[in-house]
Amino acid sequence: METEPGEPPSDPSALFRDLVSTLRETRRGVYQHRMAQALLQKDANGARLVGLSADIERAVFFNPASQTLESIPFDREGTRESDAEVLSSQLSDPASWVETHTTRLGWIHPHFRWVCGLEDECVRP
Repeated sequence: METEPGEPPSDPSALFRDLVSTLRETRRGVYQHRMAQALLQKDANGARLVGLSADIERAVFFNPASQTLESIPFDREGTRESDAEVLSSQLSDPASWVETHTTRLGWIHPHFRWVCGLEDECVRP
């Protein structure tokens, strides 16, 4: 599925709050804000945050330059790139992967919820 035209969600504050809320519900400790900041910093640096695994222990990022989709563990210190797993390669648009693997994701980035028509559905297991 190619990304459709229109107005996808784009409020960075709402994205941060949504991500922190999910982390508060699923991860112990008091570092949910730091984890969300680390994930969104990687997103701002070129890799697109697609979602979080069902157990909320790994983040799924799309790298447009290499056209790969990777699952990367993260914690309060940030992402652990050395433990990344390639989920898909030669992928031009991660939306089709999201549609196929929705049940493997505990949180989906609002942009991909919108693209895949999932914005009104519960995406957490």
